[in-house]
Amino acid sequence: MSYTASFAAMEVSVRGVLPIGDTTENVTYFILDSAKNTIVGQVILPKAAKQSLAVSLTVKVPSTAGSFAIGTFDDGGNFQAASFLRVENPAVHRPAGAAGPSGR
Repeated sequence: MSYTASFAAMEVSVRGVLPIGDTTENVTYFILDSAKNTIVGQVILPKAAKQSLAVSLTVKVPSTAGSFAIGTFDDGGNFQAASFLRVENPAVHRPAGAAGPSGR
């Protein structure tokens, strides 16, 4: 049994719209378990996009994690929440095909 196999995980969704501007670099956004003040995941996204660009990613985090925040850390080590991103817990699964009531 591997070390990572002994921990249960769940999926959360990271959603939002990137800021509009010049795409000059990538930024690492950390997913923080707010209750425990612990980093539980990360995503790397462009700093900006030339036009409106929605993002929707699924990330695995420990199943023991609670409420989430997503953002970066400033030079002083302080967490700065990203106002344009959110973490949905658990991941919201959208139907892939036609959905609606089925009749018999």
